[in-house]
Amino acid sequence: MTGILELILFLLMVAVGGERGAIAVLVLCGNILILAGTIILLAKGYPVFLVVFLAAVMIGYITLIKQNGKNLKTIAAFASVTGTMFVLSLLIYLVVWKAQGGGLNEIQSMQEDIMYFYESDIHLSMLRIAVSVTILSALGAAIDTALSVTSAVYEVKQHRPELCQKELFASGMQVGKEIIGTTVNTLLFVYLGDSMLLFAYLRKGGYTIETIVNSQFLFQELSVMLFGAVACVLIVPFAAYCIAYVLSNESGLKKSKFLHKN
Repeated sequence: MTGILELILFLLMVAVGGERGAIAVLVLCGNILILAGTIILLAKGYPVFLVVFLAAVMIGYITLIKQNGKNLKTIAAFASVTGTMFVLSLLIYLVVWKAQGGGLNEIQSMQEDIMYFYESDIHLSMLRIAVSVTILSALGAAIDTALSVTSAVYEVKQHRPELCQKELFASGMQVGKEIIGTTVNTLLFVYLGDSMLLFAYLRKGGYTIETIVNSQFLFQELSVMLFGAVACVLIVPFAAYCIAYVLSNESGLKKSKFLHKN
């Protein structure tokens, strides 16, 4: 059944997107391979944060530049994603580490398959893994929002070449305001939809509101969702500034490249 769904997805992406759709499929496969390699390296004991950082950079590069081509809007989007994720990673580290949000939560620790069929001591810092999972979860939302902003401002520049850097930045901020609401709502429905069975289980189990609010499993779910939303909001000014700067200095960049080649 999984293979059938994958085939349907592939056919639809090629039928609707044409050549770009086929490239998107290849990029998706490449990102899956990167994540698989990340898991293997983590299991072998390589430094968690170094591996995750390299994986995030590679995913951002492949998704933005390899898929959409190397141009001003993808370069600006990649730069903004890199800067935003660096700042956001520090915040994620502080919050998740302070809350001790790693490891098995209360629900998982009561499941028999976890307790009897899985080895609990895998010689990995589950707290560092939790931080890394949160970072990678926020990465996808940041990439999508960044490219939306840079592409919109790029089109504005093509039609209004007289606009200055400040005006282009304001245009990017306005685009960001338009898409933030829908993007955050999308993340909300994705994570809440994934947790519906869990909340139904808690309701049937008679857990009190105090227990749920102070539970580790609720923190783990909400932290991923909220940091994804924070990434969408934080990336907007970064992306707007990067694309405005790049477009405003486009002639200078082209001149410097010409002199460098000669």
